[in-house]
Amino acid sequence: MTLTFTRHPGSKSYELRPRGAAPVHVRRGVPDGYSVPEGCKPHFTLAADPAGASPLAVVVRTGGGRLAVLGPDQQHLAEILLPPKKKHWRPVHEVRLPDGTVLRGREGTVPSLLLCLLLLPFVLFYLVAVFVSDSTVGDTDLSLRTAWKRPGKPFGRAVLTETARGRFRVRGDRLDHRVAYTQAVAVYWER
Repeated sequence: MTLTFTRHPGSKSYELRPRGAAPVHVRRGVPDGYSVPEGCKPHFTLAADPAGASPLAVVVRTGGGRLAVLGPDQQHLAEILLPPKKKHWRPVHEVRLPDGTVLRGREGTVPSLLLCLLLLPFVLFYLVAVFVSDSTVGDTDLSLRTAWKRPGKPFGRAVLTETARGRFRVRGDRLDHRVAYTQAVAVYWER
């Protein structure tokens, strides 16, 4: 079964909306009464309800750009390594599962980069037209597709993908949905 969901950030709330299921609410901090492992700082909670009373997963910072994803009963679900704040070309996002599986996601897959190259003349034409007409240009951030795969298997199927429009897709049961939700939030939230 493929899970598809989108992010919906708001000024007061942050939601992940899976297709055909109830939304997952994201709250800063951890629920009351949840004990954080020693040496970790609370970061955010994924919950089934807006109040955060029934957590699906709790995410804590462990240091060095690492986030630990813990289940409601403190079982270790995954560790997420975030790229450094300094912007690099094609930053790497990494997910480490408890069974030793490592998934790496680089921003910009080969097909999305080729599509950007094909569309570059149209973008340049648009920028020239905006310049000539004295209009303002909105946000020109170039979004690319990201695919999380096992290292050493460049042609293997991606376990988790993010489209250029911000839609996430988890194929089959290869990745716990709570880990995919956490990755979707961690990519865009400040560390």
